[in-house]
Amino acid sequence: MSMPYPAAPVRPERNEIGGLVFDDPYQWLEDDDGDGVAAWQRAQDELARSRVHAWPHYDRLAARVGELVEQMDARNLVVPVWHGPRWFRGRIPDGRDLMVLEVADDVTGPWRTVIDLNDSSTGGTPLRISPQPSPDGRLLAYTLDASGLELPELKVIEIDTGKVLLDGVPQQRPGLVTWLPDSTAFFYMATATPIHPAAPPSVHTSGPGRTPGPASASGTSSSEAAARLPLRWRLFFHRIGQPPPTEPEPLDIPHMYAIPKISRDGRWAIIQVDHLRPRPHFLARLDEHPGPGTDKPSWHWREFITDPEHLYKGVLTGDSYVAVTTAGAARGRLVRIPLDTPGDPDTWIELIPGGDAVLTGVTQAGDRLVLGELVDTVSRIRVLGLDGEEFAQVPLPGPGSVSSVAQGVIALGVMDQVIACEDAITFAYTSYTQSPTVYHYALGTGVLTKLQGADHTLPGLATTRIWATSADGTPVPCTLVHRADLDRSRPQPTLIHAYGGFNVAEPASYLGPLAAFVEAGGVYAHAHVRGGGEFGLQWWEAGRLHAKQNSFDDLYAIAEQLIADGTTTPDRLALQGASNGGLLAGVAATQRPDLWRAVVCSAPKLDLMRVARDPVGAAATLPEYGNPNDPADAPVLMSYSPYHHVRPGTPYPAILLDAGANDPRCPAWHSRKFAARTQAATTSLLPVLLRVWPGVGHGGASWSTVVEQQAFWLAFVMRELDLAPVMD
Repeated sequence: MSMPYPAAPVRPERNEIGGLVFDDPYQWLEDDDGDGVAAWQRAQDELARSRVHAWPHYDRLAARVGELVEQMDARNLVVPVWHGPRWFRGRIPDGRDLMVLEVADDVTGPWRTVIDLNDSSTGGTPLRISPQPSPDGRLLAYTLDASGLELPELKVIEIDTGKVLLDGVPQQRPGLVTWLPDSTAFFYMATATPIHPAAPPSVHTSGPGRTPGPASASGTSSSEAAARLPLRWRLFFHRIGQPPPTEPEPLDIPHMYAIPKISRDGRWAIIQVDHLRPRPHFLARLDEHPGPGTDKPSWHWREFITDPEHLYKGVLTGDSYVAVTTAGAARGRLVRIPLDTPGDPDTWIELIPGGDAVLTGVTQAGDRLVLGELVDTVSRIRVLGLDGEEFAQVPLPGPGSVSSVAQGVIALGVMDQVIACEDAITFAYTSYTQSPTVYHYALGTGVLTKLQGADHTLPGLATTRIWATSADGTPVPCTLVHRADLDRSRPQPTLIHAYGGFNVAEPASYLGPLAAFVEAGGVYAHAHVRGGGEFGLQWWEAGRLHAKQNSFDDLYAIAEQLIADGTTTPDRLALQGASNGGLLAGVAATQRPDLWRAVVCSAPKLDLMRVARDPVGAAATLPEYGNPNDPADAPVLMSYSPYHHVRPGTPYPAILLDAGANDPRCPAWHSRKFAARTQAATTSLLPVLLRVWPGVGHGGASWSTVVEQQAFWLAFVMRELDLAPVMD
């Protein structure tokens, strides 16, 4: 008997996008405020909750997930940051749901609270704070997102008194604050583009009650749609004590992502563009302007490194830019680039040549360089002199991963792998069986000191590596984690997780809540598919844009290998992916529904033909997937867009669509449309469920909600695989 899904009327609307013409039966579900949309979504949510909560083992699993999270002390796992004489950290106190920001004179404390997001005076439900203390540790600039919509406010306060020095700026989406070394002023990025969903002018839609022409899903005029083009960042400069700026720096930033950076001596500034291939596109000399009495200095910005084909991620030191670059080495090499001759590679000095290791980034701590590397998905940190001479390799607790974030957050390639101060670095370390732990490493003495973390381990587990051969013959690795005493002679419930996008590496990280699946007898399979950054530039390039199908083929090869070697069977195999991994899961459910018993699409994009209607989502993803408005890209996107490949009469696996109501990067309308179409199409008796979490953004949620989300999707999977949690 099929499930009693809430009715979703078919209201076809004609689309002309990128030279393709097609009808969209559920386009009306794109509008959050559209007629009947909210009621339909509530009914879907009630159905999903009733189905998952009805599993007899749900309460036990939810309790176990809570135990596992508490055991890893995740509330306190934020890597402390050094600014001048002070250290700053964030944590979530016991019994509270949101973060507090704390300050101390020493990295070991004592700590006192600067901002408490649990205080109702902050207004709304503040989900995310991005603090940036001044270099002298006296002032705090921070952005606060109270909705998850990524529409933060920018404020500046005195840390010791709480006095507000800046209470907002006139631009939208301000952030990425970078202070001048004297703490008197800072740069920040912002956009004046309104952030509201609309169809881009090149998208023509028509249907009942519509006339053909540029319009949004809610029927806005073409002039309104034109004002909602994809985001363009601008650079602003604010001096403390002066009114906030209204005019940006005279720069035409050629990318939808940019961040300012300033040299340690304050003489130079760069504007780094592109979150996929970071490069310092602009350079200015800051000491060639009038002094602090000038309200609005004028700098001469010039183009520095404009090569869009390679990444140049590094630091300004002296009159050079020391960077990890893929120019001349697909997995990266370390070079020193003179500021006067960036366009002449003959003047560059190679400090570390390319090799088997993937160079992930470099930062400066005092008179040392700290180089991050990945060696076969395992982190390595080396300490170098400014000339590239190796002084030490940081003694990590074991094979695992190092990051400047500690709570399972995917770190984009633009983030530093460690936090540096004058004579030390701080970082978080984790492995599949070792909970995240925050460490302080003294460069002078080589002493590694634990700062935070429960040092919780998962005993009795085995970790193995398998390889599968993808459709084009490429070997693809996958890491398996399971109980050491598990009977591998017969098929077992197996859960594959994959990401595979944006040049993001997903090295080993603590199982956390997933330990409930493994200890119950499941096999966790971490697939390192192309599109990710685990194996360098070529691995990423082979799984993006027109080559994106390789990511999916890699995943199918791993699933088929696990079936062929007897690890599992299709009726005992599940797949989970989030964000880009949510797209991966959606494609897998529609291209190869025969491979899976259950699929979880968390925060997914599932309609790639109308993805450009959301400025934030477009800014983040069009460079990785392609532009549906481009006739060269549109057929490729249509060839795998999950929503457009739902076929009536197909027995689909059990599917859970898990979205945040306030997510601007992967809006919930993707999941709504896919749910409606798949529920109408499937012939199997397995459920297709939709859960949209109120107030949740793209990774921004309260502590209790995060824990509940983990328990919910894991319960969905374990029920479908007939795997009960271990009882006390």
